[in-house]
Amino acid sequence: MKQNLFYYLSLFFVFLSFACVTSFFSCAEKKSVESKIQKARIKTQNDWEVKPVNQLSQDIILKYSKINSCYLPLLKDSSFYNPNFKVGFDWSDLFNDILSIDSEYRNRYLVGDLMTLDENLESRGIKEKNPDLSKLIDFKKYDNKLFELFDKAEQSEDDKKILFQYIRKNYPNDTIALNNFYEKVWRFKTPPYQRKFSVMRNKVYASGQRICLCEAYRDTLLLVAQYATSSKRLTPIIDKDSSGNTISTKHIEYLPIEKRRSYYASLYRITSKNWETDRVYENADMVHDNKVGGGNQRITFYKGNAQLPNFLLMEPSIEYPKAMRSNGIHEVALRELSRGMLGTANSIGCIRLSDFGSKFTRWWIPQSANFFVLYKENRYHKELSKEDIQEELPFRNEKEGNLFREWLHNEKPLKAKQLDVDIDGSFDNGFILDAYNLYGEEYEKKRK
Repeated sequence: MKQNLFYYLSLFFVFLSFACVTSFFSCAEKKSVESKIQKARIKTQNDWEVKPVNQLSQDIILKYSKINSCYLPLLKDSSFYNPNFKVGFDWSDLFNDILSIDSEYRNRYLVGDLMTLDENLESRGIKEKNPDLSKLIDFKKYDNKLFELFDKAEQSEDDKKILFQYIRKNYPNDTIALNNFYEKVWRFKTPPYQRKFSVMRNKVYASGQRICLCEAYRDTLLLVAQYATSSKRLTPIIDKDSSGNTISTKHIEYLPIEKRRSYYASLYRITSKNWETDRVYENADMVHDNKVGGGNQRITFYKGNAQLPNFLLMEPSIEYPKAMRSNGIHEVALRELSRGMLGTANSIGCIRLSDFGSKFTRWWIPQSANFFVLYKENRYHKELSKEDIQEELPFRNEKEGNLFREWLHNEKPLKAKQLDVDIDGSFDNGFILDAYNLYGEEYEKKRK
């Protein structure tokens, strides 16, 4: 009896052990399978996230382009293009094919998104974006403390000294290059413009035109910076006397649409990077220019008189023989065509930028980079009614405007000069409205 009991107990424990072992391996196998499934999900998700740009569908590219204009050149929609060439470019077309294959700057290109209206034909407005230095290849080896000091340095001379001391202590081998970048580019930085319209004299225009600084990667097109721009709407008519002397100059409307659509090519190359008189071109500037493929200290003048600072000559591709030549990207310079018009079609042909926008773009863009100019004709330009925007103006009269002008000159003299804001004048022209757009919030806080 005892032997039988012992026998059955032994069998029970053997069975129990087998069940436990089986259960253990079943659980382990289950966990292993779940782990594999999870890894498969992660892999699938990553594959979706890093899907090559050249494999994206046109529907996806269209969605992306509404948020990021760097995708516009990949759209196969003929309404965006000059009619004399193929519709749409490929991912490989974005790259600079003149720089050496191992250049870190081959993937940089520009997009001129010259539409002022949204899909509903309403003013889409401009919303600028300044670059994040920490994401640029030029600054990959520097710490965040440096970028914080760059931004703070404009507040006072003491802050600028702190910046330079930090550079000398932590980056002695790069002192000249970093100091030069701050003095020649970054100290001119202004807050990003954000507005829905532009005012010039008694005219109001829809705003939305932009220049986009882009970098092409296998899995994304990165929007580095975005600046309000102004392209062609006017052409000058010059009256001269019998001796050939200019009597008067007036401007008439000349929109690059319909029969004149060939005025702008869809593809240009930046073939020359010129300079300006406000900054001294030094050895550090030449060293940087050489690193990004070229640049020079020449200064471009309009008809031998008005300077066009930081002029980037845009040479049309040979596929566009009718495109206007000798145009360029440059800082707003002609007084009668205010920088307050940036974002609207109001230039006489060139592509205009703000003071900081032109300086940073000239520093950032490599020689021979591609520049794509794209727009739908029915969204290119629109004049608005001034009565419709009266309530959106920050000042009701000249006295209120002059109080802001005085504050700007006292608190931010460099910025007042950059923005061409006089100590007194109109309360609703583009100059003062741009300045208020940038610094109005700070002004109102100080005033209260």
